[in-house]
Amino acid sequence: MVKTYRKNNTVVLSLLYTLLLLSVFFSTVAQAAADITVSTSRNPVSLDDSFHLIYKVNSGFFGNGVDDDPDFSPIDKDFDILSSSQSVNSSYINGTWKKTNVWQLALIAKQVGKFTVPAINFGKDISPAIQITVTNSTSPNSVSPKDQATIPAKIFLESSIDKKSGWVQSQFIYIIRLLRTVSIASASLSEPVSNDPDAIIEKLSEENYKTTRNGISYDVFERRYAIFPQKSGQLKINPVTFEGRVNPTQARTIFDQFRMSGQLKRLRSLAVETNVKAAPASINLQDWLPAGELQLIEEWSDDIQDIKTGEPVTRTITIAALGLTAVQLPDLSFKEIDGLKQYPDKPVTENRPEKSGITGLKQIKVALIPSTPGSYTLPEIKLQWWNTKTNKKETAVIPEKTLIAVGGADTNNSITEQPLISSTHDEKLIADNETPTSLASIADSDTYWKWLALAFASAWLVTMILLLKKSKTKIPEKKAAKGTASISTKAAASAVEKHAGSNDAKKTRTALNEWAKVAYQNDQINNLTQISENCSPHLAQLIRQLNQSLYSQQHQTWDGKEFLAAFRSEPPADGKSINSSSLKPLYNN
Repeated sequence: MVKTYRKNNTVVLSLLYTLLLLSVFFSTVAQAAADITVSTSRNPVSLDDSFHLIYKVNSGFFGNGVDDDPDFSPIDKDFDILSSSQSVNSSYINGTWKKTNVWQLALIAKQVGKFTVPAINFGKDISPAIQITVTNSTSPNSVSPKDQATIPAKIFLESSIDKKSGWVQSQFIYIIRLLRTVSIASASLSEPVSNDPDAIIEKLSEENYKTTRNGISYDVFERRYAIFPQKSGQLKINPVTFEGRVNPTQARTIFDQFRMSGQLKRLRSLAVETNVKAAPASINLQDWLPAGELQLIEEWSDDIQDIKTGEPVTRTITIAALGLTAVQLPDLSFKEIDGLKQYPDKPVTENRPEKSGITGLKQIKVALIPSTPGSYTLPEIKLQWWNTKTNKKETAVIPEKTLIAVGGADTNNSITEQPLISSTHDEKLIADNETPTSLASIADSDTYWKWLALAFASAWLVTMILLLKKSKTKIPEKKAAKGTASISTKAAASAVEKHAGSNDAKKTRTALNEWAKVAYQNDQINNLTQISENCSPHLAQLIRQLNQSLYSQQHQTWDGKEFLAAFRSEPPADGKSINSSSLKPLYNN
């Protein structure tokens, strides 16, 4: 019994002694300073190229190596951290276990020079500092040291602006190009930003093409922007940044799809500056419209020399400005005229971006209704603007017009048959022209309305029976209608050709409207504007000339030969629908 007790006691003491030795060993390992090394994937590095900064912490198998996770924020001063990763490697060499913790950072420099990456804290442990040299890029946008030969860049950015000086609120064209001889992946290009926070920046176009520089063929990606500065002074367009992977490898297995291959590259364009001039002191800022070209275009839905009293006629005025956005175009005001009601509709605006710039359009439709026969004079409309090509003030003018109202048409019938610009206007016009009904007449008509309701119910029942019978012959009726429409189109076209050959503008307009109703299969067509919006650009231009000759104050003689030739060569309409709300092209190519 005594021997067993002594034996157990010896075992316990041995275990306690072993645990004591292990605790001393681990405390010694924990108190030892961590072995931290730092290195780079290459040094020096190019401004445009990414590189890796690698931190390694060596320790025993059971040791953590460092007190805490590292704080890499001091690196942000001179470098952008693109990504970071951590890994652990273990090894057994000559009877000793070894563990290595690795932190790997992908960096790209912010500028050229020599920079010291400061010591990084790993809790109480500190890494050594390291110096990194950043050299200039081979990009043509970078300034090379004096007398140093440059190597043709495989990928670079170009930035430019169309003029060194321009007017405030006018259009500047900014161009950014990416030129490359290498393949790219995961590419992105930042948007331009200026030092004018209120500047309007609109993208115009982007395209891919090839070009040759110094005998080297480049693939080019180009973007164009229209910039409208809102204050005078120096306008600076900050550098645009490209980021992507160069020469990515082809995925060989399904797992390669998830790996990021190729060298990560970041390019910066040069900043671009231009001078923005203030508007001339002699011009009121409310009238300041700097444009390359500005037009006032007027069109009418009917002959204004022969308007029926109480019937509406639509006047369409379009402001078209090359080098201005639609939001910069002013509203137009219309003077009140005794005996002539005017109902302007809400303006329709549109921006048409092209490679050469933006064309802003604002279209205003006004319904005019003469209340009594006679002549009405519409005053001229003037719009002052500044020509940025000639640097001179100009004025766009619509001359005064005289409307002649004849006859005494039934106002109520005219309004309900001829739709106006919008339902809101219709309701207002009907309200203005209604004859008030007395309460007595309403009371006396109760019996009348009962009989009328019964008559409508009977008529509805008869209609339903007829529709059921008619459905059996629906397809043959459609074919017959199609044949009739074909004959009518030829007859209507012959009438247009006849009157155009006789140089009769008024009869040509009437015949053209009738032809369009049949050709486009739309009975709502009632003016030349709707036709010009849907035909070929050449014919549309000649239709506008016809329209202008009809309403010109000088009563110009119209020559229909060119119109006749264009009309005969017009392709078949094929039932093309009319879109009366769309704006037609301003400039025909």
